[in-house]
Amino acid sequence: MPARGSSAKRYAQAVFEIAQEADRFDQWQDDLDSLAEAAANAEFLALVENPRLAVEEKRKIVAETLPGISDGALNLATILMVKGRLQVLAPLVAEEFRRLMDGHHGILRADVVTAVELTKDRVDQLTKALAEATGKDVRVTQRVDPEIVGGMVIRVGDRVLDGSVQSTLRGLRRSLVEDLA
Repeated sequence: MPARGSSAKRYAQAVFEIAQEADRFDQWQDDLDSLAEAAANAEFLALVENPRLAVEEKRKIVAETLPGISDGALNLATILMVKGRLQVLAPLVAEEFRRLMDGHHGILRADVVTAVELTKDRVDQLTKALAEATGKDVRVTQRVDPEIVGGMVIRVGDRVLDGSVQSTLRGLRRSLVEDLA
């Protein structure tokens, strides 16, 4: 059985191609985000996963729950419901679609973890520096984690730049253990 990540990537790629042909990236992203949000709702899931309901009744529930959802997104929801994968795959497809859309538009997302909240000016400086280093339009998302003690951890795509105090202390500890061994 294929990994759920690869299934999500296949669905997202298919949706991306459909969105690209119709130039409906924003509509699809909104629909996928709404579907992912609905799939996280226990009451909604109980209805659409009810084996006693026919597929058409489940489609109607999705359409009523998400007014304005496109026919294409409703079809995707139906496929995921029939396969019993809506809860698992809907958020993954939305996330993968956003990644594909960002790549298409030359946008790079950076997740920044700091011990304290950064000022808007500092986030702007960091965004500018990352944009200059990568040559792309960078969107920074910040998260505060006091566990890192100080510094910051920047995750851009598959790369991680760990300049946290916690990481430095771990490296120092490792070095001391090796020297004492």
